[in-house]
Amino acid sequence: MELKKIKQLVIAAGLILLAMVSLSVHRYFENIKLSKMVGVNPLLISTGTFKLGLSDALYGFGLSDKEKFEICQAYSKFFDLRRLKPDDEYSVIMSTSGVFKYVSIRRDLKDYLVFRKQDSFVSTVKPVKTAVEIIKSSGVISSSLWDSMIETVPAETILDFADIFSWTVDFLTEVRKNDEYTVIYKITKTDKERVVDKKILAAAYKGSVAGEKTAVKFKDSYYNKEGESMRSMFLRAPLHYRRISSYFTHRRFHPILKYVRPHLGIDYAAPIGTPVSSVASGRVAYTGWKGGYGRFISIKHSAGYESTYAHLRSYAKGVKIGKRVKQGDVVGYVGSSGMSTGSHLDFRIKHNGKFINFLKIKYRPTKRLEKKYEKEFADLYKSLLGDELAPRADAQLDS
Repeated sequence: MELKKIKQLVIAAGLILLAMVSLSVHRYFENIKLSKMVGVNPLLISTGTFKLGLSDALYGFGLSDKEKFEICQAYSKFFDLRRLKPDDEYSVIMSTSGVFKYVSIRRDLKDYLVFRKQDSFVSTVKPVKTAVEIIKSSGVISSSLWDSMIETVPAETILDFADIFSWTVDFLTEVRKNDEYTVIYKITKTDKERVVDKKILAAAYKGSVAGEKTAVKFKDSYYNKEGESMRSMFLRAPLHYRRISSYFTHRRFHPILKYVRPHLGIDYAAPIGTPVSSVASGRVAYTGWKGGYGRFISIKHSAGYESTYAHLRSYAKGVKIGKRVKQGDVVGYVGSSGMSTGSHLDFRIKHNGKFINFLKIKYRPTKRLEKKYEKEFADLYKSLLGDELAPRADAQLDS
């Protein structure tokens, strides 16, 4: 009888133990499931970015100098630890009892992990999970482009918007109250909600002076509704919006005023020191003092064009006769040298030796869509900017 009771007690204890183990396992997997749902890891995690090196980041986690050295050695097959950037992220994962589990370094959308395996450390790499969000923002200009967009559009996206239209719209002088804009952009975020990429998919601007301009991203380039590249031989103006915005960082944009003179030159009234960009790629033909023009630059371009920039305060570093410059490169800075009553840029352009009206030069796209992409582009355009802006299905795009 006594033996029978003992057996019953043993069986009961075993059932209780089994139930406890089952419950623990269930809770373990529930914790894992919960951690994935709400982003909470049941392990202890210490995260940060690199102020110094990896060894310093591992300080205070119970690792010996030898172990830290071995971890660094394990990482050496992936990259040079001396080239870690301040925005590279790291995570050190410990058990709840304080035992080191593994360390992860996140860079270039990859997680590089080193973990303990018996008496050594092994490494592996896995891609970072990302999520994409598409955002559309439309509005009406109340003052400047920047002030009108900044409340709803990221600063970098505003500059990208201006860059896309920099061959067709001068956002420093052609923006008017009640003009309309639309921008559709894609934001890519990591699982830690860090934004790793922003790209404009489509953009539109409708202005009383600028006219209606649209652009859609297609195979890494932007095209208007006729299938023409947004890029052209000439920028719309020698004062580039992005360059100006960088110059006036953390300050309200200074209004840039434009005056067309009888000789077909254009005066841009702008503060001293404002960056001046070459409107097209070419070779510097002259730098130096030129009488009433003061400090002067002349740049020769292809097809017989030549642009000049006068009354400069100074020249950009490295700009000298014979220097090749790219479209948009800063070549000098606005000043008031020579016969000038105030700080401004005197900009002119010649064609085959004769002055011409720069604002009336016909827009010449650098390329057009190939015929085989017409239908695909038209469908994309329609999906992003709507029926009213989409190119006609029967429209002929030059190949």
